[in-house]
Amino acid sequence: MKKKMICINCPKGCELEAEILPSGEVRVTGHTCPRGEEYGRAEAVNPTRMVTGLVRVAGMRKPLPVKTRAPVPKAKIPDVLFALSQTTVQLPVAIGDVVIPDVAGTGVDIVATTML
Repeated sequence: MKKKMICINCPKGCELEAEILPSGEVRVTGHTCPRGEEYGRAEAVNPTRMVTGLVRVAGMRKPLPVKTRAPVPKAKIPDVLFALSQTTVQLPVAIGDVVIPDVAGTGVDIVATTML
């Protein structure tokens, strides 16, 4: 199976093609650096993304900016966003505080990116 993609690791935006061979090995072509090859391999097998968003703060109109501590599987992003929409935090909050542990069963925490 072949997958075409644009590498997002640098401004070059190389056009990659990743092929998953019957042996399970992933062959990546079109990259101009090792980071592109690594990105293509990961994107073909298990695409992940960092997620940023906002959560409500009790008693305030201003929401709290948050993000995942690490990338989460792309297929889990809707579940992560739903969890954010259902969350309200209490003050005080500091940068790096865990707002949602193990969001959507991903093993990744949602953390605050500012203090309120």
